[in-house]
Amino acid sequence: MQKTVVYGAGGMGREVAENIADAARAGAPWELVGFLDDSAERTGSRVLDWPVVGPGEWISDHPDTQVVLGVGHPRVRRLLVQKVTRLGGRCATFIHHSAIVFPSASIGAGAVIFAASIISSGAQIGRFSYVNYQAVVSHDAIVGDYACLMTRVVLAGSVQVGEGSFVGVGACTRQNATIGAWTIIGAGATVINDIPSLCVAMGVPAIPTRFYGSWEDMPPF
Repeated sequence: MQKTVVYGAGGMGREVAENIADAARAGAPWELVGFLDDSAERTGSRVLDWPVVGPGEWISDHPDTQVVLGVGHPRVRRLLVQKVTRLGGRCATFIHHSAIVFPSASIGAGAVIFAASIISSGAQIGRFSYVNYQAVVSHDAIVGDYACLMTRVVLAGSVQVGEGSFVGVGACTRQNATIGAWTIIGAGATVINDIPSLCVAMGVPAIPTRFYGSWEDMPPF
């Protein structure tokens, strides 16, 4: 059994933990030890059935325990990956057994693929990215590192989602559309025209409503 901790004890972290626990019940060789969380008040508490064993520095004393990222915001996740690496840890790739991943698709290291999602023919999922419940990544679509596709997102064929972009619940795209890097697509948006990097885009059709200067300025949501 591979000992595992989820980094992040908030809502996304709880979802990741229960996906892992469900996979373990189905026979996956994972043993969930608990959560890591850098909020001091959470250390020692319990979230669902598991303890918050400490902040990220816990990794240094437990190098054989793999880390699954449990934070949805791409900017925060990139910072956590840097911290895990600095502390000598390893971010594991998790694919729920109910996800459909075509043999010709590829999943990057450290990615998290939730239950009931579909990764279709020739699709590419980047490192440390998320594909949430019932999301569909159609043929030849490319999802960049650190990107996050929320529940019931549908990417049409040959779509490109840039590094660190966040696509909100129920959003969809036309075929061959491009979403730039570190961009937020609002819930329910329809991406018909290409969307540039470093912006928030909303609506039907989706249009940019706000721009910012760098990935470090990506706003919370």
